[in-house]
Amino acid sequence: MTVSDVFLVLRCILDENFTPRQVATALQVSESSVKRWCDRGVIRTDRTVGGHRRIPLEFLLEFLETTNRHVVQPGAIGLDQPYEKNRINDPGALNRESLQARFETALIAGDESTCRRILSAWYALHGGIANVSDELLSPTFRSIGEKWTNGKVEIYEERRACDICYRLLHELRRLLPETQGFAPLAMGGTASGDGTQLPSQVIEIVFREYGWRTIGLGSNIPFSSMLSAARRHMPKIFWLSTTHIENTEVFLSEYAQFAKNLPKGIMLLVGGRALNDEIRQKMIFSAHCDTMVQLSNLAKTLRMGSRPVDPPI
Repeated sequence: MTVSDVFLVLRCILDENFTPRQVATALQVSESSVKRWCDRGVIRTDRTVGGHRRIPLEFLLEFLETTNRHVVQPGAIGLDQPYEKNRINDPGALNRESLQARFETALIAGDESTCRRILSAWYALHGGIANVSDELLSPTFRSIGEKWTNGKVEIYEERRACDICYRLLHELRRLLPETQGFAPLAMGGTASGDGTQLPSQVIEIVFREYGWRTIGLGSNIPFSSMLSAARRHMPKIFWLSTTHIENTEVFLSEYAQFAKNLPKGIMLLVGGRALNDEIRQKMIFSAHCDTMVQLSNLAKTLRMGSRPVDPPI
């Protein structure tokens, strides 16, 4: 681990404050504009002992939300896009097991601030949202699910943990630069009876990391409504995330009609822990992904093959 990597770790976990210059570079505006916004209270600001302005991540996110602005250069605040570079090559750096355990404890306790710091550090250090999902979120919620089954976690604690992650992922999505109008479109959601939101939300961020435009339809959407959306917007990829199936026979029947009537030229991508081999063998699709890292590789490959030049970063 290099000195710059150590600094990033400390900043992400312990500090997460940015200078006006960093924010200005990230937003592609002048530093004087950022300072003026700070002084006017448009951006809430802390001060160091020496009187220097510092902008916590929480206040930056608040500013983005209220002004509908987006980060143009994520690298300025330590969030390089995954296809640019990976900050640490050592998969064991920063003791992932320890961070995952701390993240789980904070989630169960409802400590959103600690969860935000850990998720931000993991994202910046280990290669984007796909790694966050596969190696932080998935094992954490499997563990919380086991604890709930064994009576060690209350239902409200599990639901609160989901809500915290939903908000943090929404914040992360706002830190990604806006995609260009010429970028291909990916669209998707979850079917009727499946109210799980997090996997589909992660899928949307994965596509956006690689320059796709996205339309997330949300959860618990009838296949007929999904088909209407696909016909109206004609995405290059339509994803279906399936975490829960209430009635397998009904699901497969409705899915078959959806797949059959999907306009030609739209790739149908499926995934989710509810789609075991037996169910998947009865489905027609263009591709399936068992992990978010697989999805990330697919999104990158298809994006590179669909553009004549790289989009501006």
